[in-house]
Amino acid sequence: MSKILVFTATGQVGSALCGELLARGHEVSGVTRSDAAAGRLIQRGITPVAGDIRNLDELGPRLAGFDAVFLASSDAQDQDRTEAALIKCLRDHRTPHVVKLSAQSAGLNPPVSFGIQHRTVELALEQSGLAFTILRPTFFQQSLLLMSGDVAKKKAITAPMGKGRAAMVDVRDIAAVAAQCLTGPGHAGRTYTLTGPQAHGFADVTEKLTALLGLKIGYMSPPVPIARLVMPFLTGMPRWKTSLLVDLMVAIRHGAQQQVTTDVADVTGREPRTLHAFLKEHLESFQP
Repeated sequence: MSKILVFTATGQVGSALCGELLARGHEVSGVTRSDAAAGRLIQRGITPVAGDIRNLDELGPRLAGFDAVFLASSDAQDQDRTEAALIKCLRDHRTPHVVKLSAQSAGLNPPVSFGIQHRTVELALEQSGLAFTILRPTFFQQSLLLMSGDVAKKKAITAPMGKGRAAMVDVRDIAAVAAQCLTGPGHAGRTYTLTGPQAHGFADVTEKLTALLGLKIGYMSPPVPIARLVMPFLTGMPRWKTSLLVDLMVAIRHGAQQQVTTDVADVTGREPRTLHAFLKEHLESFQP
């Protein structure tokens, strides 16, 4: 049994990862700033570690004594600086192994969108002297759920991705890879690009939803300048974040995420989940 510390334990990947680790019999701790979130962690059998990544003077002493750490944080304008500072803190506490949740866009040449900050953090980790593994997932299948409201109300998906295709990956497959890297041998110094088994465009998504729902679901790809202008108002996200989302979709539009890898299967021993299976499983979310 290993003692694992998970950052963003209540996030999509972190929550799924905690479940994987607990199912394998490991001792799991999760960093959280919220008393309510700490209570939810305790209910799942996860030990909460109170603290904020931006206050390492307080959090730092609580980071010692773990066999491995899953490093992830919420999207932020200073994500690269806060994660780099955390890596220095983990190095000072002689953390045996760090698994960093990065992004496929960090591996592009040059990196784009959220990948720009992630690549900065990757370099800090590579130069830290710590044993590390880097995970670079593509577009999350779960991110399609953010569009479920438009499907339900407007019977359409709107995104500036054109005919671009992405080998979208299920968050649970990312978690399974992370669990293996945190607890199994042979992953130090490795970088894995995590994809689903096939690349799909949003036209494929709406075609599958049309068949599953029995309703015609459309797909509209607006011009990029219009998407940049209106997305903050449509999503409620800050403009810096929607700008990076548009940058990512433009990169996908030009083929950045259409390549399929075997890394999920190579690490976990099982094939990644398909987009069709994901949509079928979450069909209720898209129902009018």
